[in-house]
Amino acid sequence: MFFAIHDKEIREITLEQLGEHDICVGYLTLDELRKCHKDLGLSEIAVKDCMTDFTHFRTSIDVYDEFSFGMINIVDILNLSSRRNRIGFFIKKNLFIVVKIIDKGDSIRQMFLDAIGRFRQNATMEKVIYGVLERLLSSGNKGLVMTERQIIAMEREVVDGKTDRELNTEIFELRNRLSTLKNYYEQLIDIGETLQENENDLFEEEDLRYFKIFTDKSERLSNNTQLLCDNLIHLREALDATLNYNLNNTMKLFTMVTIIFQPLTLIVGWYGMNFKNMPELGWRFGYLYVILLSVAIAGGILYYFKKKKYWQN
Repeated sequence: MFFAIHDKEIREITLEQLGEHDICVGYLTLDELRKCHKDLGLSEIAVKDCMTDFTHFRTSIDVYDEFSFGMINIVDILNLSSRRNRIGFFIKKNLFIVVKIIDKGDSIRQMFLDAIGRFRQNATMEKVIYGVLERLLSSGNKGLVMTERQIIAMEREVVDGKTDRELNTEIFELRNRLSTLKNYYEQLIDIGETLQENENDLFEEEDLRYFKIFTDKSERLSNNTQLLCDNLIHLREALDATLNYNLNNTMKLFTMVTIIFQPLTLIVGWYGMNFKNMPELGWRFGYLYVILLSVAIAGGILYYFKKKKYWQN
């Protein structure tokens, strides 16, 4: 699928109809790339990179003297666990080609057509490139809003004292998702900055502002993602503080019980010696005396804790 830009208007053409001075943008599958890459003058090495699976972690752009070549592993912002689409792209003087490497639901083709339709009037190659890249960020704000609401809900659970292992796991998984998004936006920023620098002089100077717009959008999303990461750190600290507080209360309870029973244990040990001349052993009220003494000691200790506010109802 090829489109020619002539007098800032876009029209669909075949490869054979492409004129020498036409500006061309196109969308190709890997099979189509194999067949026509020589006619388009595309680098053999870059074409082989599109065919090679070891690049499945790569999101970057390489700048050469006469062309630029990039690979983007597209993150589904609203469903990070889904399989990632992958595209390659070639940029030459007056030529921009998007290559579908992995695609689910034909979304890459639709992304390309959306960019074409958006700038059908007063079109330039730079605008089409911007339109394709900008579509990679289309769900960014929505994803951040959903994540922020999730963090607020977790904060409410911590405030309400609903702390458990599942909440800790949820925080870890969300932190991992935000880290993935952060890395994705950083890679897109690198691509935008590289295009904006225009090292190989492929773009019109007046249209470089579109790459700056894309870079700025990516930076804002990256910064907002970092803010959510910081919020998660604070949430984790609040959760740890709550767990420590609950643990301290438990330890305080055990300490109080230990303190109460220590003098009672002393009394039991004292009278458990059964010496011959211990008067209480033969006293009629000795048993009752020890009971009342134990209750008085326990009550006195509890009163002391209450007065010092070591123990609250």
